[in-house]
Amino acid sequence: MSNGQKANQDYNIVVDVDDDEPTLEFQDFATSNVQQGRMNAGGPAAPPYQPPGAAGEASQSSGHSIWQVEYWAQYFNVDSQDVVQRSYLAIVPKDSFLDVYNSNPDLWGTFWIPTSVIFAMFVTASMSRNISEALAGAKREYDFTMLTFAVFTIYTYVLAVGSFVYGVTKYFGSQPGLMECLSVYGYAMAVWIPISVLCVMPFNWFRWVMVAIGFASSGFFIMRSVNQIVGRSNGRLHKAIIPLLLVAHALLVVVFKLRFFSYAVSPTPGSDGAPNPDQPAPTTT
Repeated sequence: MSNGQKANQDYNIVVDVDDDEPTLEFQDFATSNVQQGRMNAGGPAAPPYQPPGAAGEASQSSGHSIWQVEYWAQYFNVDSQDVVQRSYLAIVPKDSFLDVYNSNPDLWGTFWIPTSVIFAMFVTASMSRNISEALAGAKREYDFTMLTFAVFTIYTYVLAVGSFVYGVTKYFGSQPGLMECLSVYGYAMAVWIPISVLCVMPFNWFRWVMVAIGFASSGFFIMRSVNQIVGRSNGRLHKAIIPLLLVAHALLVVVFKLRFFSYAVSPTPGSDGAPNPDQPAPTTT
């Protein structure tokens, strides 16, 4: 056997033995980085930017159909502390309400706050009229038309104006969320719960002051929140919509004052010394 053949045989033996051992592979990072960059360049584009309102609702509703209970259950995933905090921001809007709301959108406060306002206005208005009628010596009766009027007025205002804001801002590219717009008007009603209680006081000037405070507080909250949504349109939506919404809110407040916070306290006939026509004249002997 020649020396070359011996060398080849020895080489083959070494290779056979090394095949049983784990092999080490060395990666060319320069080549792999170039290939990875080409793959990323040819891959799908990054997802488009979503404004806070649309992004918050998209993350909530992903994976569920609107006809499934799970779709709506996720909007009630809040506790009383969350609702109280958001109601406080609606009454005292020192911080951004939408920044807090869009982190976990909910329908709990959006529905129950207007419902609580309806109940509070009916109870306090009925109580005020009962006091007035008792002082006047008249028969006391509950006016349940106030309840139906409150249900129609408040729910229509929240749903109609909130949907209008959503449609207009959506058309001009602000990309709002429907729940976001409805929540602004739902939580804006929170200030009218304490004002309804305070307006039981039998002083008309005091009730006017309370109504003015409620208008200023809720109006500022609505204008600030809507202005934040309008700002996402990059100037495409003219801010003339804000005075229009302010006029609509002023009309609602006037309806509140005339329908629920207006009553006169009159004394019982004859209490000021005047003859009472319901009592027979005294007979003389």
